[in-house]
Amino acid sequence: MEIKPWWVFPENLNFPLEFYIEEEQEEFIFGRLDANLHRIEMHSQTFIQLKMGFTTTGLTRILVVGPLEGRQWLFHMIWSIGSWDSYNQARGQEMLQRVQSQPLTTHDLAFPPTSSSSELSLPHKESEDCLS
Repeated sequence: MEIKPWWVFPENLNFPLEFYIEEEQEEFIFGRLDANLHRIEMHSQTFIQLKMGFTTTGLTRILVVGPLEGRQWLFHMIWSIGSWDSYNQARGQEMLQRVQSQPLTTHDLAFPPTSSSSELSLPHKESEDCLS
């Protein structure tokens, strides 16, 4: 049985995740000149578009396309890294090291909700129409 790539399924393309981060955080996550971007995309089975200097304040726009679980996992990682809480920062850095070093597993993508991550949940397919 042939496993099809994630991009052949329309549901993985019709609800991109868009958010903004500081340029320093972008360099920390994706590396200087985005050297780690392709590896993170491959390991998370997503497509990530970065647009530096997108706003007058110098924020980088992040657009993530792919399966919901991968988008949600990456958002949680980036949010954690930028958190003021040291526990969340450490968790985010662990997640970053994981996605940089190996493909994410089904177990990784099904991270258990915590009090902070439950607030960060992306809408599921049923509620996608409400966010236009």
